[in-house]
Amino acid sequence: MNPGAALTLYVMSAATVVALLLAVVPLPSTWRRLPEWVGFAGIVATLAIAVAQWGERQTAFSGELRIDRFGLLLTWIILPAALATILFSWGEPSAAGRRPEFVGLVLAAATGMMLTVMSGDLITLFIGIELLSVALYILCAIEVSRERSLESGLKYLITGSIGTAILIYGFAMLYGATGTTSLTGIALKLDTMDGLLTEPLLVAAIVLIVVALGFKASAVPFHMWTPDVYQGAPTPVTAFMGTGTKVAAMGAFLLVFTGSTQQASGDWRALIGALAVVTMVVGNVGALMQQNVKRMLAWSSIAQAGYLLIGVAVGTAAGAEALIYYLFAYVAMTLAAFAIVMLREREVEAGDTLVAFTGFGRARPWAGVVMTLAMVSLAGFPPLAGFVGKFLLFGSAVDAGMSWLAIVAALASVVSVVYYLRVVIVMWSPAPDGARPMRRLRVPVSVAAVAVAGAVAIVALAIWAQPMLDLCADAARALMIP
Repeated sequence: MNPGAALTLYVMSAATVVALLLAVVPLPSTWRRLPEWVGFAGIVATLAIAVAQWGERQTAFSGELRIDRFGLLLTWIILPAALATILFSWGEPSAAGRRPEFVGLVLAAATGMMLTVMSGDLITLFIGIELLSVALYILCAIEVSRERSLESGLKYLITGSIGTAILIYGFAMLYGATGTTSLTGIALKLDTMDGLLTEPLLVAAIVLIVVALGFKASAVPFHMWTPDVYQGAPTPVTAFMGTGTKVAAMGAFLLVFTGSTQQASGDWRALIGALAVVTMVVGNVGALMQQNVKRMLAWSSIAQAGYLLIGVAVGTAAGAEALIYYLFAYVAMTLAAFAIVMLREREVEAGDTLVAFTGFGRARPWAGVVMTLAMVSLAGFPPLAGFVGKFLLFGSAVDAGMSWLAIVAALASVVSVVYYLRVVIVMWSPAPDGARPMRRLRVPVSVAAVAVAGAVAIVALAIWAQPMLDLCADAARALMIP
């Protein structure tokens, strides 16, 4: 065991503390961007360490942390999402961009996400999930002068607290059934047990954990908070919740089910498969009825959680590999879409409504191209990264004998084409007669950079899919080793 293996968490924690301290220290006007620079430095340094640590598994703190290729690869997704969130806030005129503590809370949430995906123990996993959750509760309500922001934070806090209570009960029952909180110990214990379905404590634990993690992943029927919270929170926070939180939640799903309780797969495969089906159907139907782009993206994220859960339901290394690849694609697509929403919000009042996007692509062709790439890829059109990810996920379900799950997912993707292409059509439509000329403000370089980087990643992940899949396969193999 090597305490130095947790260097990534040390650096992020230090950056978090420094950024939060700067929030209470009077800074000269020339240093007002110092918290952002601290955040940039902490994220870049942590990412460099995570890349350098790629290799064999290391453990720290008596196995509480597992620094392996699985946790490191998911960290490579979480950190760019955190960096993009800080860049979003740089160009945000709202309170989310003016409060120094915003950076510290983003770093704290990212630290919790990293701790979650690097956990080697149920206790560490719980702490990581709670650290990211508490930071996001505050971030949602950070615009204290705006009623919707406060309402968003309160709704997220209430539903998140319910999820926390259920999660701790599930972990307690899993400990009672196996006699250990170590993920490795649980895997070894289940390997020696017979008649898993006759163990009511284990079955109850699995159900409760699925429910609790379903809250965090916005899976149906535990999604009720998502549309209101996504719409009410500041857009930079919404983008971070829609990306980083999804990565952490799916990482937790994989650690507990594909990694730790693999021997009990007969108990939970059908349950998670059914959860994926309901989530895909309800998410896509809900998105069809939205006239607000942020709210549509919230329902879209619910549907996307259903696709991602396919990788958990199949319970194989191929499913985990496909899920991890799709997380890379999903984060790129979502950040690109939210970057364009932020640009429109700066230019017009109620800029997150679908009507406000009429003619936006004609007025700003580069933004129209980015949004089109994001929407088309989310819909699963070839040859973009979204198509590759869905193809791999659906294929893993077929290979695992769950063809019914792949069929439902394919049909759900067809439904999603309607609302994704609706955004594209509206953006490239001519403005209605008599409409006032579109106000053209200076585009923040930071927001434009995230938008362009997301669009480039959507294409690059498809072109160089095989090298990325090799990395995902390494991460999946590390996950499957007790």
